[in-house]
Amino acid sequence: METQIGALILATDISRQNEYLSLFRSHLDRGDLHLDDGRHRHLVLQMALKCADICNPCRSWELSKQWSEKVTEEFFHQGRLQCCVERSRTLDALCFEQLFTVGDIEKKYHLGVSPLCDRQTESIANIQIGFMTYLVEPLFTEWARFSDTRLSQTMLGHVGLNKASWKGLQRQPPGSEDANAAFQLNSQLLTQENRLS
Repeated sequence: METQIGALILATDISRQNEYLSLFRSHLDRGDLHLDDGRHRHLVLQMALKCADICNPCRSWELSKQWSEKVTEEFFHQGRLQCCVERSRTLDALCFEQLFTVGDIEKKYHLGVSPLCDRQTESIANIQIGFMTYLVEPLFTEWARFSDTRLSQTMLGHVGLNKASWKGLQRQPPGSEDANAAFQLNSQLLTQENRLS
């Protein structure tokens, strides 16, 4: 049981996304995914957990945007340095924290700035569009093939609308990120794209 739980947790490692997705896609293509096989059930559980792990773009725009902003802020603050000075051995220890973004530290030492960590060059819209294009859409497209339900289609629909909304925000001049205007713009773009398809 512990081994299975560990394997489920490790399946959420984003660096192994293509490995799991390729295996899942191959089973779906061949039509040989059998839930009476324990290994196949475990793979489906791994894929379900992967979906749960990165499902934020599958939510409504308002909720997805809010959490996207929070996680991006977390990216920008990664690598903060904490300096704690104990004044006593009690729980009342006095701690001081200095916060630096990874990008700031890397710039200070003339190092290349880590991807997604530079406020000056990255935008939430760019990060989210890439995340949806390369990770979320491929995963949820295959999940919808496995579980062709109204919920799966709704989640994919939200991904499409949210991606279009981020593209709309990306097109606006800096400082004018009005979500409602972007959503209206992207609703029109989606209608045009559907006519072209």
